[in-house]
Amino acid sequence: MERLCDVLEVRRGVTAVIGGGGKVGSYLVPMLVRAGFDVDCVGRGLSEPFVKSPEWDRVHIVRFDRREEEFPDALVALKPDVVVDMVCFTEKEMMRLIGALRGRVEHYLVCGSMWMHGRSDAVPVREDECRDPLEEYGIEKEKMDRAIAREYAERSFPGTIVHPGHIVCPGDVPINPQGCKSLDAFRTLREGKTLYLPNFGMETLHHVHAEDVAGVFFAAIQTGKSAYGEGFHAVSPRAVTLTGYAREAASWYGKEADLAYEPYETWKARVSKEDAESALTHMLHSPSGSMEKAKRLLDFVPKHTSYEAVRECLQSFGEL
Repeated sequence: MERLCDVLEVRRGVTAVIGGGGKVGSYLVPMLVRAGFDVDCVGRGLSEPFVKSPEWDRVHIVRFDRREEEFPDALVALKPDVVVDMVCFTEKEMMRLIGALRGRVEHYLVCGSMWMHGRSDAVPVREDECRDPLEEYGIEKEKMDRAIAREYAERSFPGTIVHPGHIVCPGDVPINPQGCKSLDAFRTLREGKTLYLPNFGMETLHHVHAEDVAGVFFAAIQTGKSAYGEGFHAVSPRAVTLTGYAREAASWYGKEADLAYEPYETWKARVSKEDAESALTHMLHSPSGSMEKAKRLLDFVPKHTSYEAVRECLQSFGEL
């Protein structure tokens, strides 16, 4: 079989995007269509993409439920050259699909997570560093990364995994300066009121615009063999601290941030239980990832800073 990466300038193949109607797929699918790929968007149902574009009129919507036993065979029946898997969460689930695709696709790409890292020793952390995840979600994503590398090393399976940070997309509430997913912190800053931050406000967040996550996937598809067996971060050029984020956000409203700090155990009483748990998880991880590998192997550089991504998101809600 002719390698897709060798003939990209001659022809485009069929690409199946599982979960293509989500935040990242809303950008990746149009990228693929504009590049000449024949795209099948695979999912349980028909949902509107977060960001609409004319290219979606040229996409084939395929209704498959990956929870069904016959899903791998149904996917193979589409005869894709490339498969992008946006909604895989366990190594077992991924290996089930790889077993069906082995020898039948030119490239399989799957979505991982920056949560495959635990606490950082030095920042920005590289893909091969601090691989001690703190919770089950990250444990599975780290196992998926190892499996992608192992499958290529031992069986030449052409897989790639992409690890996003906090994905930001118009129409979806971003992680705020308190480390939780709510617009309340931005509204407090806009009104010039005191915003309470947990601990000392020096923990970090690492956002990424959904377009840049899509860009890493697309660059890996274009690169082909050099991306096989590899994992890549997908984050903005720089992480931000809670304090710095709050100060920057206040400036968007023409204000100077009025910030106060409390120990987490005291602070959590100010927010919902869900927001308190979210903030704690983000603070424990305090991600700050390097994009050097994506630049070196994929020639990819993010288009959006963390602040640019969040501003665009807030504008989509009429908050700016």
